[in-house]
Amino acid sequence: MKKTLIIILAIAMLLGLCACGETNANSGPVEIPPQAAELEDKGFKCTMVKDTAADYKTACKQDPSQVTVGTLTITECKRYGSGQTPSKEGLEALEGYEWMEIKARTVFDDQNARLYGVDRASTVTTYYDQKYYEQSLKDNENGSTSFSAVKGGKEWKDCLYIKTVDNQGWNEERQSICEYTWYVRVPEGYDGVVVVFYNASLKWEAGKYIYEVLDGDSLLFRAQ
Repeated sequence: MKKTLIIILAIAMLLGLCACGETNANSGPVEIPPQAAELEDKGFKCTMVKDTAADYKTACKQDPSQVTVGTLTITECKRYGSGQTPSKEGLEALEGYEWMEIKARTVFDDQNARLYGVDRASTVTTYYDQKYYEQSLKDNENGSTSFSAVKGGKEWKDCLYIKTVDNQGWNEERQSICEYTWYVRVPEGYDGVVVVFYNASLKWEAGKYIYEVLDGDSLLFRAQ
């Protein structure tokens, strides 16, 4: 009986050693599943087309109860290859990422714009998971905004965008002009960058996602 117990104990010890030495085939990096097209799921279509003007409705600057209607045109959407950057100073190229350059132009010349001014509102968001995107946002001291994106089952944490106002004011034709550029660093081939223009009177309260703020007059451009 004693000999039998010793044999059983020895076998148990050997099994324990083998278990400790096993390699778990599932212990590699966790795959991140593809994200749903949440903006479209919430009813917002990216209808803006490059070089095609669309009506842009927003509040007046001096009197937000007044509305002005102008036009918005996406004038450029360019991708730079890996290792390349736009001409703007200070942009850093990173392995696996690429820069995008998106330009927009707004023009207002109706009576309300001339009487009360124009209040424009715009931002960059993602075509995909809004909660994931919002939680990843970080405003940097240099005026840029960092964010994360998912592509190819991998999380990319070094995404970045910078917005500049290149030209703003009234021209000789009494038109209120404002031109913008967004410089956006994303994973190579990423198709989730969306530029949004919306009515400046819409209230974006803390904790709300963009699809809870936008209305049917909002304009969305998906950079592809």
